[in-house]
Amino acid sequence: MKLGRFFASVLALFTMVGSGQAQSLSAAEIAAMVDERMGSVDEYAELLNDPDPDRSLAAMQIMIGLEDAQISRMALQHGLTSTSPGVRKAALKAYLDTGPILNIYIDGSSLDRENLTSAINQQSGTVDSSGTAFLSYKVGGFDAENGCYDFHVNASYCLLTLSESNVSMNLWSRWTSMTLNAEGNLVGMLQVANIRPSVPVTVPVKP
Repeated sequence: MKLGRFFASVLALFTMVGSGQAQSLSAAEIAAMVDERMGSVDEYAELLNDPDPDRSLAAMQIMIGLEDAQISRMALQHGLTSTSPGVRKAALKAYLDTGPILNIYIDGSSLDRENLTSAINQQSGTVDSSGTAFLSYKVGGFDAENGCYDFHVNASYCLLTLSESNVSMNLWSRWTSMTLNAEGNLVGMLQVANIRPSVPVTVPVKP
């Protein structure tokens, strides 16, 4: 696979730099390694931009699931910024299928700090000095019967659902609807436990 050769060449270059052997590389040799690196990435970009929409979609879904973070990130960004709602949904589904850890940022600056901290601590989260709360959840498998992604430590707990236009997250036994913004983040308004009012919540979508 050409991607493997690309990373092997990059690793070899960095190894030689670290050992002082890079002095034996000519400018042409370095340029050739750079060209191989760029060429490998370009090949994946070509797959994503295939004129056949079905092939392009399949390439994106496969690439998002790869362990290589660079290629996965490229494919995910391609899907999330698509003008097609169907492609954006497919990108989100492929991403959730990888079982990512979701980092959840809650703007609790307008809430009572003591109540906020208590509610967040119960979810093993933290609250910083500005009132921003942080939670982290790992997505489990897809429950076809209930049409949701479960929480990885509790298969009976529906954590997320995905529709054509939004993602809904189940926090504090309450569903919060979030939409994808231009920066590739899921955003919405969340009620923390029984504390009112609802406040902004952001979940970055990234491998």
